[in-house]
Parts: sequence; structure tokens; C-alpha cells
Amino acid sequence: MNIPFLDLGNVNGLLQTEIEQAALRVIRSGQYLYGDEIQNFEQQWAAANGAAYCVSTANGLDALTAALHCLKALCHWPDGSEVIVSAHTFIASFEAITRCNLKPVPCDVTPHDYNIDCNKITALINANTVAIMPVHIYGRPCDMPTIKAIADHHNLRIITDSCQMHRQSSIFNFQSSINSDVTAFSFYPAKNMGAFGDAGCLVTDNNELADLARAYCNYGATVKYHHEIKGINSRMDSVQAAILSVKLSHLDEQNKLRQAQALRYNQGISNPLVSLPYGGQDVDQSCWHVYPVFCDKRQQLQQWLSSHGVGSIIHYPIPPHKQKAYAELNDLTLPVTEHICNTELSLPLNPALTAEQQDYIIDVLNKFTA
Repeated sequence: MNIPFLDLGNVNGLLQTEIEQAALRVIRSGQYLYGDEIQNFEQQWAAANGAAYCVSTANGLDALTAALHCLKALCHWPDGSEVIVSAHTFIASFEAITRCNLKPVPCDVTPHDYNIDCNKITALINANTVAIMPVHIYGRPCDMPTIKAIADHHNLRIITDSCQMHRQSSIFNFQSSINSDVTAFSFYPAKNMGAFGDAGCLVTDNNELADLARAYCNYGATVKYHHEIKGINSRMDSVQAAILSVKLSHLDEQNKLRQAQALRYNQGISNPLVSLPYGGQDVDQSCWHVYPVFCDKRQQLQQWLSSHGVGSIIHYPIPPHKQKAYAELNDLTLPVTEHICNTELSLPLNPALTAEQQDYIIDVLNKFTA
């Protein structure tokens, strides 16, 4: 059996008719930027996340950058101000900070949910600290009420990186805006709600921030050819918005399917060399962007899976603070993050994965020996 880590053709094929109809509608409309498709999606995504405003962007990195840039302007942060950020994340979280001439201060994560360790945040706060950036890694939310309490006590802002967590408040009782000044999302094709290319957005309850972000992403203009601030060009195109609207209507059911697949893995994997995510508990606490397992013999495990036709991916082999691009942080030691990066391996998990395929993966995994 051959099971790739992710076959987007199969995943998107589940909604092929609806997606094709939406794309064809945009093609025939002749309106490929701005317009009704963008407005409709922004309204739907804001409502789905319990937020007042949504500003679409070209990708998740731009959404994070716009969020930081606009808060920096509104709050008058000087260059070099510090943002405490989860150490276990994709490098985009760090790059958004440095793109805004701010300084990332990595905070180690917990061994039980791989999210920012709230017990370690306060020790990193100093006179230069302006914000905290929690990252909902793998699709599981951080302890936002505790982070909000810390931020409020120290008069800090919260920019939440939710690029891996697509959840609807109606089902998961989760609001992106309630404990955050602004939340950024990525709709990279492999996400739970992936576009047919790059796309992203931010949501917020702050109308001033939303207006500024919209202008910033439109060359700094609110009126065409009238540029009030220095901006960038970061726009979601109408085809992506139409496709994402289709996918949003199926997000609840597909997230539930991901949870069911995670439970199937939890119940089936019994190899003592492989540790289950979250100790095999709390399946309903994540929307499962990926299903991570942990193994001290990761390279051998990945090779074993590959030799039996099972694809896998490491999220992530090198943490941002150990990347050459952030050489100034290389001397930091963050043991939990580094252990995760040395042992994590993501198994196939997506709405198109069949029970037969999953049972085969479990059987191959359980037969692995060091």
C-alpha cells in the first residue's frame, strides 16, 4: 500500500463539484480582486471566530506581519521592542517579528501540549517587552486565559498565531478574539482549511487596527492612489476567497473527522518506542492540523514507514532559535522545544484518509523495532 503524507488532490476531491462551481463563478464574474467574494468570506470567517472584523491577506506571514506592524504603529512601539514568542513554531512566527524591526524572545513550551509555557513567560518580561505571541501549534489552543491575565498585568498586547488552528466558535466554544488583540491565520493548501495557493487573514475586535491593516496591505491606501502610510501589497484573490467559503461550510465536519482519526491512532498504536500526542488523551481539545508522534529513533522510524509506503513529515527538525537566520539566538537552550524537534514525526491525517489506510499505518508502526 502507498500512502503519501498528504494528497491534496484526494482531499480537495471530496468537495470537487462545489469548489469547481465556486471557481467558475469567479472566472465568469471578471472580478478577481476585492469585490463580493472577498467581503463574503471576511464576514463569514469573522463570525466563525467570534470576531468583529476580518482582513484578508496574501498569506499567513503577511497576516502576522500586518498585525504586528499595525499594533506597533498604534501603540508607538520603538524599534527593537521585544515580543515573547513560542519557541516551538514554524519560522514565520519569528520572521513576522523581525520584519517589523522587533525582537523575538523565544519562550520554551510545555511537554504536555507543546504550546508556550505560561509559567515561563513572566521571567522573560522586562521594560522592553511589548507583546506576547502564543502559537496554537498542531491545532491545539494555548492556555489563552492565563496568557491574557499575564498580558493585562504587565500591560502587554497579544498577537496570536493561529495559522495551524482553524476552528469554529459555534462547535468548539472558542473565540479567536476574546483573549487576543489580533489573531492571524494561514490558508496554505495543507491546512485544515486550505486554499488553492497561498492566502491568509487576521481577525480582531479593534476597528482602528482592522482599518489600518486593510490600508497597510493595500499599498498604504484607503482611497486609490492616495497613500497615507507606507504599505505592502498583500491581497487574497477572489478565487481563493470563493474556495475558502466552500471549505468553511465543511470545516466542522472535517475537523470532527480529524478528531475521529486521531482517536483511531490513539487506540491502535501500541509500540512502546512511540509516544502518543498529549499522552493519548484530550482528542477533542485539538482540530488536529497534524497528528504528531514522538520517537527517540525518529530517523529509523521514518525510514521504516517509508519502506512500507507510508509518508511522514517532521514538524519541525530545527527550531527557529537554532536556525542560521537567527544566529543571535543560537546560544539559547530551550530543552523541551529542542527535544520535540529531535523526536517528532507527523503521520498521515486528513479527511480523505480511509480507515483501511489508517489501520495499515498503525500495523506498520506497531511492527517497528529499533
